Amino acid sequence: MLKITTVIAVVFSFVACEDDFETVGGNVIGGPNFNADVYDEAMISATNNDLAPVQTNNLPVNLLGVYNDPVFGSQVASILTQVSLSAINPDFGDQPVLDSVVLNIPYFSTQIENDADGNPQYKLDSIYGNDPIKISVLETNFFMNQFDPETNFEQAQKYYSDLEGQIENNLTGKVLFATESFRPSDEEVIEYTETDTLQHAPRMKLKLNSEFFQSKIIDKEGSSELSSMANFRNYFRSIYLKAEAVGQDGTMMSLNLAHADAGITLYYTVQVVDTGDSDDDGDIEEMVSAPRSFKLNLGPARVNTFQQETPAFPDASNLYLKGGEGSMVIIDLFNGIDSDSDGISDELEYLRGNDWLINEANLEFFVNKSAVSGVNEPERLYLYDLTNNRFLADYVLDTPGQANAMTSVSNNNHLGPLKTDENGEGVSYKIKLTRHIDNILNKDSTNVRLGLVVAENVNLVSSSAVKQTETADVKKIPTTSVITPEATVLYGPAAQDDQKRLKLKIYYTESK
Repeated sequence: MLKITTVIAVVFSFVACEDDFETVGGNVIGGPNFNADVYDEAMISATNNDLAPVQTNNLPVNLLGVYNDPVFGSQVASILTQVSLSAINPDFGDQPVLDSVVLNIPYFSTQIENDADGNPQYKLDSIYGNDPIKISVLETNFFMNQFDPETNFEQAQKYYSDLEGQIENNLTGKVLFATESFRPSDEEVIEYTETDTLQHAPRMKLKLNSEFFQSKIIDKEGSSELSSMANFRNYFRSIYLKAEAVGQDGTMMSLNLAHADAGITLYYTVQVVDTGDSDDDGDIEEMVSAPRSFKLNLGPARVNTFQQETPAFPDASNLYLKGGEGSMVIIDLFNGIDSDSDGISDELEYLRGNDWLINEANLEFFVNKSAVSGVNEPERLYLYDLTNNRFLADYVLDTPGQANAMTSVSNNNHLGPLKTDENGEGVSYKIKLTRHIDNILNKDSTNVRLGLVVAENVNLVSSSAVKQTETADVKKIPTTSVITPEATVLYGPAAQDDQKRLKLKIYYTESK
């Protein structure tokens, strides 16, 4: 038994050594019988692609506001949303009279130190700019389908970012709110309820037209319109949060309309019997006013509309990335001459014959600083398999992703964050695709096209459809790119500066 055990142990040790040698990023870098080197002459094609309208009714968050940068121009984002009852057949009580109606949508924020008086202070996240904009809240007759009637209601309905014209044609003329001086505030919000005083993190708080909601909601108590959710959504179809510019610049906000605190709250009073003698007059049978509230939720269906400039970028040596209905880059690796017309370039066939151990492979994108002055640069870029609309193999080998928070910092190894200089200006992004390149060279995996986009959150790997037109080259775009207005300009593979030119670097070990 001892001899057998020894033999088995030796066999397994050889197998383990072989597996270690084949492991991507293994420790065999160099040695007496091995050469370690780098290959950085791979043929690369990187093409700018201006996106057609993108699907926006499947977004986890929505953009609202006006954003302007010197490279990509103006972007205006508005939101169409359904309104839903928090309870069907609501009982508003005896003689309800509406006092006020408030639209609340929390901002993304982080609590920081308290002020000198002990009051909490907040820092807003995902806010771009600080100049005033015009915000209007309008009623529409636009009905949002859950399923697409053109597919016999068998597929989910897709709504795209170019929907504004149809929405405008379905406005009822009822203006629920309007201001031309809106700016998001980082101040704490105090709410007084029937029984308590509540402190809330910063939020958009708009006081809506009370007369409209008195007749639209309160006066409809007991009606068929409020008897079911389907009836209500057909009765009160949607509202449009419309943003407009009032100056050259503006403010863009990322908002979560599905947040538990988001919605429209109706504050009203009813008449109740004063059994507790609240006014101390000794009469416990009289009728007195009592405060009440009722909430309308936003959604579930929501659509972002974008008005976005699409400037021409004739300089092929630069790569232009922009969120929203913006710009992405399509990358082809090993796309040189294919002399035998078998669909595989001569370069790739040569590399596959080398039997290299791939220690690391990366693409480093250098920021063209002279072109991005005044632009909010993204912290992260997202490189993905454009052919199959999915993340690369390296994505799942990185540190397990965190929850889908707007400030997520996971996947730092694969999708390296923006490196900055001493002035805080962007220098470069390094994206490691070691496993992806190893699969192509050593596992005969398909050399798929790659897509590069700006990313609000690299944990968000779902896709949004791109409206198909005669010139559309892309069918889907990562949703993480749709929900940010950020942008950048990078040096491409044709850049004159060799030190900043986009290159694929493959660090490998081979046997002597």
